[in-house]
Amino acid sequence: MSSRPSGEVVEVTGGQAGVAASWAALLALADRYDEAAERMRGWAGEGADVLLDPDLLASGLLSPVTLAEAEAGVLAATVGPDGVGTESLGWEVDARSLRLVVAALSAADSGVAETVAGLEHLVGRTVGWTIGATAPALLPVGLLAAGRTALLAPGLPQRAAPALERWLTAHPEEVEHLVAGGGGLLEGLWDGLTPVVPGGPWGLPLDTGDAAAAAALLSRLYPGGRVRATPLPGVRVEASSRVPADVADLVEHVRQLSELSGPEHPEMNGTVELQTLTAADGSARHVLYLPGTDDMTTLPWTRDGDVRDMGTNLQLMGGLDNGYADGVLAALERSGVGEDPVLVVGHSQGGMLAADLLASAPEHGVAISHAVTLGSPTGQLAGFPEGSLLLSLEHRGDVVPLLDGVANPDSVEQVTVTFDTAGSGGVAAHHGFEAYAEGAALVDTSHDPSVSAAVEELRRAGFLGDPDSSEGTEVTSRVFQVVREAQP
Repeated sequence: MSSRPSGEVVEVTGGQAGVAASWAALLALADRYDEAAERMRGWAGEGADVLLDPDLLASGLLSPVTLAEAEAGVLAATVGPDGVGTESLGWEVDARSLRLVVAALSAADSGVAETVAGLEHLVGRTVGWTIGATAPALLPVGLLAAGRTALLAPGLPQRAAPALERWLTAHPEEVEHLVAGGGGLLEGLWDGLTPVVPGGPWGLPLDTGDAAAAAALLSRLYPGGRVRATPLPGVRVEASSRVPADVADLVEHVRQLSELSGPEHPEMNGTVELQTLTAADGSARHVLYLPGTDDMTTLPWTRDGDVRDMGTNLQLMGGLDNGYADGVLAALERSGVGEDPVLVVGHSQGGMLAADLLASAPEHGVAISHAVTLGSPTGQLAGFPEGSLLLSLEHRGDVVPLLDGVANPDSVEQVTVTFDTAGSGGVAAHHGFEAYAEGAALVDTSHDPSVSAAVEELRRAGFLGDPDSSEGTEVTSRVFQVVREAQP
């Protein structure tokens, strides 16, 4: 179990205490108001039946005054000013008012988001057009300035790099805005190449309305290729034989798996692990661990055996089919997971794929019901199946989860935990496992209702255990290597 963390949770969105859940609760309350109004109208109808009851009318011949008093009482209780029939109208009005309030708030949020997105696109397009239109004139000046800098201040680039890192990690929201304008930037650059002719070169305008569209376009610079998933018998990590007890254990397992394909072991690139937890009653569930990018240096128009490369990053960001997903699904099929529930845990690119597999579970047919992402962009996805859970950890200052250019939606299915740590460091440190181990410990000890409910849901689903409840659970593991056939 994790020791008490020294960082702090900065923000939590989504989950059972999120805005979307509150709206859902208000709409459910409106439904109950409608049901109550319907019952009241039914009671009012029963009052009318009482007034027309033959036995009651016959008794009026014997006591007309008493009958009149009874009829007046029934009328007052059913259709009078304070009767249930009249009151039912108030309950119905309240129900409609609640729905109008939710619709108005939702529309306001959507309107603000669309306005901000439009401004970001416009700014990006303006900057891109300016660069494209002035590049022929400014390029010689830029080369001259670079040459002078190299001669007169040779250490400037080395000094500037740490300053840029500090700015990036200190202003994460600005990074998100810059990325959000990436689609407009590409459009502007293209059009700016022919400033007097609309539509850019050949009169073919680009249509990259957001960062996801821009990523999808850029991903086409990377050729695809057949992918295969090969079992690696005997390959395992120290955590492979343990039932994960908490979110910190999940993070530690991904860290250990990622070390198999570290910089000093490129021959192990593409390794993923499927851990199977079989309870004493024979029921099974699986935890799939997905490390992040192996190769950031693959050039456009080329490919090698590394399926976890920049091209896959762009394909995942753009919502396109990709070889990494194909290989992972092939590994799951080969392992015979069938209809057993699956939790996918991923760091960086692995988290992008984890979220994508959860979102597309109804299409690919694997029973992926839960996912945990660490430092991964997920805002580009439209949503997740009802009843599923995505727990997203994002370190404040880690720019990688901001590369989708949009904030994660506040939804019942996704809980986003933004945390900060006491340590400092550059971009790599903010994105590294040490930071996310601290974040996982914060999640495990959090009293936020959305966070604690998410952790409890992972435990209820059988993906997290403890030494007492996990007794009798059999743990097995298979490691696969997903590789792409190299370009001939």
